[in-house]
Amino acid sequence: MALFSLPWVTPVQSQTLNKAFVLGTDEQRYEQLTSNHAQSLLEATAGDITKAFESWLDMQEAIDAYAAAQNFDLNGVKIWLHVFWAPDGRIDQIGFLLRPDSRLVDEQEIRALLAGFSEQYRLPVQSSQPFSHYTGATFPTLSQRRG
Repeated sequence: MALFSLPWVTPVQSQTLNKAFVLGTDEQRYEQLTSNHAQSLLEATAGDITKAFESWLDMQEAIDAYAAAQNFDLNGVKIWLHVFWAPDGRIDQIGFLLRPDSRLVDEQEIRALLAGFSEQYRLPVQSSQPFSHYTGATFPTLSQRRG
């Protein structure tokens, strides 16, 4: 069943849901995004690896908080994420793929969660051009920051 035919998805929600996609399902779209967002998160932070890491970690924690606010249980979810940002830190698109060792979650539900998150989140990094980052994420987000 196509996502856009689901009765609970309104046209506005369909546009929002289009912000998130499963990696490997639309290679032409992915290649275009990769080309348009050629700068890395590390380059967008002027090579400051600490700022890049902490910005990514902040985003993962924000995903955790957003999921909790939506009553979506992310515990045990392991996922590959490729995030494409506008120069001002807004998320243009977010590609994802559940890892084989992830807790099972409905792909359409995680897509809707990530699409909704991408509509309201802004990374605290700005650049002169679009940028992206590809990595794995495990939820809940657990890390120890330098302090």
